[in-house]
Amino acid sequence: MKKTFLTATLCLAATGAFAQMKSVNQAFSEAKMENPNFKEARATIQQALTNPETENVAKTWYVAGFIENKAFEADQKKQLLNQKVDEKNLYNALYDNYKYYIKAVGLDTLPNEKNKVKPKYLKDIRNTLKNNHVYFWNAGGYFFNANDFKTAYKMWNVYLDIPKLGFMAPAEIKMDSTYTMIKYNAAIAAIRAEDNKLAIKCLEELKKDNYNPQDVYKLLTYEYELEKDTVNLINTLKEAVNKFGSADKDSQFMLRLINLYIYTGKSQEAIDYLKKAVEAEPENAEYWKVMGGLYYESLKDEEKAIECILKAIEIKPDYAEALGELGRIYYNRAVNFNTEISNIRDNKKYQEEKEKKVIPAFKEALPYYEKAHQLKPDENEYKIALRGIYYNLDDAENLKKIEAEMGALAQ
Repeated sequence: MKKTFLTATLCLAATGAFAQMKSVNQAFSEAKMENPNFKEARATIQQALTNPETENVAKTWYVAGFIENKAFEADQKKQLLNQKVDEKNLYNALYDNYKYYIKAVGLDTLPNEKNKVKPKYLKDIRNTLKNNHVYFWNAGGYFFNANDFKTAYKMWNVYLDIPKLGFMAPAEIKMDSTYTMIKYNAAIAAIRAEDNKLAIKCLEELKKDNYNPQDVYKLLTYEYELEKDTVNLINTLKEAVNKFGSADKDSQFMLRLINLYIYTGKSQEAIDYLKKAVEAEPENAEYWKVMGGLYYESLKDEEKAIECILKAIEIKPDYAEALGELGRIYYNRAVNFNTEISNIRDNKKYQEEKEKKVIPAFKEALPYYEKAHQLKPDENEYKIALRGIYYNLDDAENLKKIEAEMGALAQ
């Protein structure tokens, strides 16, 4: 009785598997017809793709891919005849063909019961993917123009992957300059899709290809900024500076690196790169002025700061910001001297020290602030400094003028 039951069970299982394979063959036959009903063929094969009896059979996935390729080819023929075609459906069929064929290859190349690999569908799959390869370029362009950037990336990524698939080696698909261009397009699609990590991955790979290198580095640094990845941002900017130099239009990398070092409190590193910058552009007054500011504020090297800012003024005599910066250094020097002598109780000695140190420092600051104010009369910082200088120099006439000017502005 048990034996009879077991035999009956096996028969039922075989019947189920046969029924499912019948569905696979039915879908296959439908797709091969002169005017296939693709909706019906797809519905039939979808059942087999999820059925335990057929979901691990290579033919099931091959037929699913075959149906999609036939649908793709049918729409292509319509396009040639200037008939209306839904391009989205056309390219989705193209992608589904690829997706199903990849699964089919995995199953088709498994060893059989004799531990031998005897694929049945591999050759046809390889030929189809080779023929369809170029259309993934078009597909990416279609979805990119439709602002579906994730799908555009997906399509272009398939274009990039097909030549690298191991089983595609005999097809000998060349990876020429077009291939690199599509890598760049895929990176742009990832950026537009706001997938920062994916964009970084694409751009890092593009660095090796030397394709539009300045744009690649520029985009990569922006992506690291968005990710708040300061370490990789600094490293990428340093790479860019070493690769492109610091002059002319490429100075963007140098300036951003310097600003980043300043922002993160790495003043010495900022100065080191500023020195490289002035070697490349010795007549760039801004570099000298910024370097002077760093020496003064961060490294507390007043003399070096004055030297750099004087160089900036020598290059650009009407550089109001540099004039104001130098005036500020001398002004602060006067204030510091005044603080030092404030504890002297002997008034005579106090006045002597003031005349010896404080007044000369204010006098040194004066011409720089006056010229800065002349160039930028609305800058309040310069007027406040001048009021303090005129007061300490007992210059009542000019003090009255600057206070009147400040009062008029306040009204």
